[in-house]
Amino acid sequence: MLALATLHGLLLRILSPPNFHTVVLHTPAGELISAASDPPRPKDEIHIVVGLSGEVWKETKEAGFGMVDSELGRIIVFPVMETSEDSMESQGEIRSPIMLLALNATDTVEWEELHNKGTVLAAHLAKQLGKFGPLLTSPPTPTSSLKSNKAPLSAIRS
Repeated sequence: MLALATLHGLLLRILSPPNFHTVVLHTPAGELISAASDPPRPKDEIHIVVGLSGEVWKETKEAGFGMVDSELGRIIVFPVMETSEDSMESQGEIRSPIMLLALNATDTVEWEELHNKGTVLAAHLAKQLGKFGPLLTSPPTPTSSLKSNKAPLSAIRS
């Protein structure tokens, strides 16, 4: 069972307030799983971090992590990958992460510090969340085998 209180506590422990102030765990689709911040932040700001980190990930996933300077400070995002062997690559295709981890800090925190903390935490979360395996992975995008019906709506109703 995924204990959200334990997960939240783990996220809180990595923070170094006031400069490294927020860490967020969310799905690649942008669904918030858990967030920790010190000092506490409005939910709207947390959701902005989720949105920004999701976009950064889409643009930089080939590098294995992404970084951006924003109005909310520095944001660095890491994939939390399923750790089982058959999930790493299937026929040369790299799979989606099961979660994304976003760290948010002021510009006084070095990128290297954020990268080091994020790498360690993402690896730890991958081991823990990997136990849930296929339950957490995003289903493949369905492909439509139906042909488009280009007949006007009035012709279809007749």
